[in-house]
Amino acid sequence: MTQSLPDALADVRRAYRLLWSYQKRVLNIVAMIREQLGFVPHHIEYQFSRPGQRMESPETWMWDALPFSLIGFDATNQGDPKAIGARLLYIEVVSDTGLMIEKDRGGGDWEPNPLVFSPLEESRSELLLYLVENRRNRRGDVSWRNNIMPEVEWPLADGGHDYKTAGVRTYGERIDLVELGDPVALSNRVELFRINADRELAGDGAV
Repeated sequence: MTQSLPDALADVRRAYRLLWSYQKRVLNIVAMIREQLGFVPHHIEYQFSRPGQRMESPETWMWDALPFSLIGFDATNQGDPKAIGARLLYIEVVSDTGLMIEKDRGGGDWEPNPLVFSPLEESRSELLLYLVENRRNRRGDVSWRNNIMPEVEWPLADGGHDYKTAGVRTYGERIDLVELGDPVALSNRVELFRINADRELAGDGAV
């Protein structure tokens, strides 16, 4: 049976209220992860453009108005990025893997259309946690965004990876948000990530 317009608009209002709660919860999770791992905020990466005053422009995608659909948070351990062992934490929020798959398939040539996404039941809402560690002495004015992160392949691979020529090691895990349903579950899962990352990134000296 076709849904009535009043019912459809009620669903829209319900969706906005749910989205508000979801985004507040995601920010809380990101902050808790940073705090537990000993990192501080550094940079926010929007996977889509921000619309600003261009909302009605034909070039603007509707995803530009939904930044939390795919968004990344950089955090640092406040160490000098030139120093061996300095680390950057990257937390990417993938609210719908169906969107990420279609975005990657299009390569920016077309706006991802939810009508062709994988079914909701086959999709996931994920956090991608990555540690990027500098493994060589660097000179001059060095920043994570301008000098170190461009030297590795994005998106980062899950597990550990050693970019020997770049002097960078990385470790990453994909975590289903279902696993982070309460503060205890979140803390336990982040601690497991920390243990796995420290084991994988353990090494001696510069490369």
